[in-house]
Amino acid sequence: MRDQCSQDFLIDGEPISETVSNEDQENGVRPDNANLLPRILRVLGAGIIASCASIFLFQRWGVGNDIQRYLFLLAFTSVLPAGGFFCGLKLKESKGARTLLGLTLAVTPVNFAVLGGLLYSQFAMGGGSSTIPTFATWVAPTPGAAIMIAVVGLIALAPLCYISFLAMGRNRAKSLSVCFLLSNLALLAPTRQPDPIGILMILTVIVLTWFEFRYFKHETTLKTLEGRFARMLMWTPPLLLIGRTGYFYYPSELFTGCILAAVALLGFLFLPSVTSQIRIQKVLQGMSVMSAIASWLCFADVIFRALSLGNHWTLPLCSLPTAALLLTVSFYTIGGGAGYRRCSALIALGGVTVNLFLFPGLFASFLCLLTAVLILVYGYVVEQKVIFFSGVVGVIVGLGYHLKFALSFYSLVNWGSLAITGVAIIILASIIERHQRQYKEKLLVFRKRFQEWSN
Repeated sequence: MRDQCSQDFLIDGEPISETVSNEDQENGVRPDNANLLPRILRVLGAGIIASCASIFLFQRWGVGNDIQRYLFLLAFTSVLPAGGFFCGLKLKESKGARTLLGLTLAVTPVNFAVLGGLLYSQFAMGGGSSTIPTFATWVAPTPGAAIMIAVVGLIALAPLCYISFLAMGRNRAKSLSVCFLLSNLALLAPTRQPDPIGILMILTVIVLTWFEFRYFKHETTLKTLEGRFARMLMWTPPLLLIGRTGYFYYPSELFTGCILAAVALLGFLFLPSVTSQIRIQKVLQGMSVMSAIASWLCFADVIFRALSLGNHWTLPLCSLPTAALLLTVSFYTIGGGAGYRRCSALIALGGVTVNLFLFPGLFASFLCLLTAVLILVYGYVVEQKVIFFSGVVGVIVGLGYHLKFALSFYSLVNWGSLAITGVAIIILASIIERHQRQYKEKLLVFRKRFQEWSN
């Protein structure tokens, strides 16, 4: 029974320091002054431990090999929760215990970064790199040794993380542990090429975002100081990936696009929560959308170069996905997304129209016509005048150019498209003639509804 009470004290954190503060008050000592020295010492100790862990990444000591040095780091990591249990169970002091358990979690990404270096030394994908300085290089003697030390590290670190998260957020300890370990697994990837690292980073950010909204955001126990600290630690591995690639390697365009996409995703979803003013929330989301557009432009240039596309693909490849992005964002933005939908229609139609003027041809006119028809239909569905009339103008321009090319450049394809257009017009006239009264009634209803549409 005594052990169970001690464990509950460690996890639930009974504030024994309040009793001490009451005694100090009776003796005329201010509570702030009584708690100041322990607080300073905890901060100092935590800073020293964090510095030691950071310095360990850039080792070049002459004693032992890299495997032995990593085992020393793992032993050091294991000592931290042991110290936490000593503070909590023996000294009945929860703040020091939680500090040491939190430092265990903070040091864990360093362990995975070292394990990643050892695996990379034997299983490098995409070729090894000679640009890494020797002080940041970790080398395993054999492939078997690299795999063995990675397995030992995972077996040792997984329970340590779970025990530490019991103190940070007991109700979600399992979810926190799974999310944290999945995030750290990205550091084990045996590659240092910026392109795959960028893709791995954005996938990690997506997984972390899903866990945040699925398990952590609405959990009341994770809204405490310790809970926020635990949630922030989840993002340490992606930051390490970005920092390592940016410092030791030359970031590629795909890597830059992935960073911008991650910034856009996190900014759009999380930044509005820092303020309650709707106007500022809209501005923050707008800035995130701009980052998302910039990321797509990077991706479009990568696709353009990889597929060796012609210049007539440049504007459609940039404008149409950007328009689709704005249309998607409009359904999740704060305060309604009518403005985003208008921008989406104008960007899509403007891109294909300018492309038609710069690179006239049958394909360009067909793409303009198809885009305009989709915009016109969507404008009718959402009842927005700007989108609807944009579609009408686009249909006229696209159809006019399509007919012009069919008449100006005689070929089988152009002749066929012109013939099909003529047949379609005749069939359309017959349909209107057959259902003239119904269409007239529907047109009157449409005119009344159109007056009620928003811009």
